[in-house]
Amino acid sequence: METGDIGSAFDVPAIIRGLHQDLVELRMGGITVTEAKVRAEIAKQIFSGLRLVVQTQRYLSEKAKTVPAIEGGEVQS
Repeated sequence: METGDIGSAFDVPAIIRGLHQDLVELRMGGITVTEAKVRAEIAKQIFSGLRLVVQTQRYLSEKAKTVPAIEGGEVQS
């Protein structure tokens, strides 16, 4: 999965829009401070997970080695 795919899979723009809407609702008194904090913490955990996935992908791609062509189940030199 490419980095761009991760953003799409988790719909990062929607999460950001949701946080913005939560701030608007908080200022208007539509949600409590506790609700806003919980929603922000959930978003924080999602972004933390995404960061770990991206770092892991980067690490693995840097460590990846080429593999000789495999034909008929046996490695050819």
